Amino acid sequence: MQRVALQINDPDLFDHVSTMLASAPDRVALDTREPDVVIADHLPVCEGVPIIVLEEPSRALDVLKAGPSGVLPRNSALSDLLLAIDAVAHGFAIVRCNVQWPDGTAHSIPDKPSPSLGDHMLTARELEVLRLLAEGASNKLIARRLGISFHTAKFHVASIAAKLDATGRTDAVAQAVRLGLIML
Repeated sequence: MQRVALQINDPDLFDHVSTMLASAPDRVALDTREPDVVIADHLPVCEGVPIIVLEEPSRALDVLKAGPSGVLPRNSALSDLLLAIDAVAHGFAIVRCNVQWPDGTAHSIPDKPSPSLGDHMLTARELEVLRLLAEGASNKLIARRLGISFHTAKFHVASIAAKLDATGRTDAVAQAVRLGLIML
């Protein structure tokens, strides 16, 4: 479990993020005294703690230059936020925005899978299961979170692995990242 501090000045964004994180008490705990990660909507002064800044994609490069561990769009989903928290807590840097780099190239991670991949390959429910797989959820936890039976969750995991030509759960997540179906 990661301890997270929120340094968000926008009251609507603060309420939205704190409500999202409160819905995942098994993954994060709000802790302003000794956080593992800080989530902010500005660049706070916080030495030695990874910082994720919630910012508009057009400002991502400017924010990255200032040194946070990650930049996510302000409207990020809970699953993306949880993955980002885990990633920066373990020393990784993350970016989920379209970014124009100094060399003039644009790099982006698609917000949605391309129609040929996502719409025809995986169902909406399989994409939900895939996001939970990426968070490390067991079949039992997937079933509980989605309100389905254990056997249905197990079926979805097997179907995802088959459709992605993966050898197992971890490989399915790796394949999905390569295809742009999910973000880590």
